[in-house]
Amino acid sequence: MTLPETERLHPASRDLSSLDPLGVIELMDTVEPATLAAVADARPLIAAAAERIGEVVDAGGRVAMLGAGTSGRIVAGEISELAPTFGEVGRQFQALVAGGGLAVSIAVSEDDVEAPARRIDELALGPGDAVVGVAASGTTPFVVAGVRAARAAGAWTCGMASNAPSPLLDDVDLGVRLATGPEILTGSTRLQAATAQKLALNRMTTAAMVSTGRVARNQMVDMRVSVDKLKRRAVRIVADLAEVTEAEAEDRLARSDWVIRRALEAG
Repeated sequence: MTLPETERLHPASRDLSSLDPLGVIELMDTVEPATLAAVADARPLIAAAAERIGEVVDAGGRVAMLGAGTSGRIVAGEISELAPTFGEVGRQFQALVAGGGLAVSIAVSEDDVEAPARRIDELALGPGDAVVGVAASGTTPFVVAGVRAARAAGAWTCGMASNAPSPLLDDVDLGVRLATGPEILTGSTRLQAATAQKLALNRMTTAAMVSTGRVARNQMVDMRVSVDKLKRRAVRIVADLAEVTEAEAEDRLARSDWVIRRALEAG
């Protein structure tokens, strides 16, 4: 039987167990460029996904992301940062994650094929919405069942996987392959595959938010100001974009309930 690429032996790591910590890290450094290359090779597909997600968000639709295991935790982390970074639009995103953990929306086995379909139905996801499934193997039952249910309901679907061919890439509207190949620790897709997923999702969501006007120049104009550190950042943002002193920027923010866009419009 032909093994999926992510389960194969990496030719550069056959002596991994004999290396000291520095040797292990040096080996990991040598394979990291291949991870970056895998993301770069998928650039047009990631951009296409970002464009569609931006259109969905602009039209008031919702974006759900599915994952299990490491991929689930990456999805949950990505979604949890969107509202603090981009404001209320972040509420249009939701993580559907198998297996439990922190900041997840649903906790079930990654082999459960009923839970994701049920959750898609409960959320009434359909036309005008988008669903992104992430799984290094491309075969995780929870994720594959979720994107299939979403597509059947009329939602636009995207799959992200390292292995091809795979159901997750074949059964969606847009398949994004991150061809990271074998892991130096055989089968441990929390390494190169997961790193590529994180990079790709960062690019996808950031590009989508830029396309929808949630960024001015290179500043987070919809950032939620909730703690002192972010107040100081908000002052710098307003000072930069409005071309005023930090004292004037702080005064504008104070008069605008620390809403950056209001402060930028204030005279």
